[in-house]
Amino acid sequence: MSSFVLAAVLFGALLHAAWNALIKLQSDKFAAAASVAILAGVVGLPVMAALPAPPAEAWPYLAASALIHVGYFALVAFAYRSADLGVAYPLTRGSAPVITALLAFLLIGETLGWNGWLAVAAVAAGIVALSADALVRGGLTRSTAAGAILNAGVIVTYTLIDGLGARVVGNGLIYVAWMLAGTAILIFALMFAIRGTAFLVELRKGWLLGLVGAVLTIASYSIALWAMTRAPIGLVAALRETSVLIAAVLGAIFFNEQFGPKRWLALVLILAGIVILRLPGF
Repeated sequence: MSSFVLAAVLFGALLHAAWNALIKLQSDKFAAAASVAILAGVVGLPVMAALPAPPAEAWPYLAASALIHVGYFALVAFAYRSADLGVAYPLTRGSAPVITALLAFLLIGETLGWNGWLAVAAVAAGIVALSADALVRGGLTRSTAAGAILNAGVIVTYTLIDGLGARVVGNGLIYVAWMLAGTAILIFALMFAIRGTAFLVELRKGWLLGLVGAVLTIASYSIALWAMTRAPIGLVAALRETSVLIAAVLGAIFFNEQFGPKRWLALVLILAGIVILRLPGF
């Protein structure tokens, strides 16, 4: 992984943390997550119009990813509404990179050097460590645990599908624009079926924050998929999860959230993983 790709993925992680923070700030998490997903599809329309359409070989990946992302956005909203984000989200995002790297190895034969596997493990361990305080307090309920495990599986699934799909397309921005357009259509239909015209009112009220979140979403995921065309999927997935640590740091700086010893340990683990990525493998 080159230094430029490494820096790009870390910047994408910052953008990812930012759009998650926007959802957390809003009272109706499901409407907020749906608004981001729908407006992301709208923002992607100029990209779809300006750039070539994906080849036919990419359509199965796009269709599968759009369906899976409906579940992802729903589970993100559930985590924000019903559990301490400092528990559920770090556990979800921390377990996903390791599973992704393992499945990428088992299913598509993508091998990593010793430093790659060590880096994936260090980053994942660091993210999980962010939730240690809350776990000791008993902040992880059965429903939260089930949601975290389920969403980890969802993240692993769409990461592998999108990583392969982006390689077929050869352009991460094109892939993301078309995938999010499909996701937007499905989520809009689902929310309208559940809430009716009330959802249109919610969408109109929160369109500005939703639009900002949509732009951040497209930029963040486009960077990740672009990086997956130039580096192993498992490594990119692991580095992308540093968004959780970035969110914790932003919370400590701007919202006076506690940043205790366990979070400093997480910082050391994640930074160690990044440094290990720069070492030559055997």
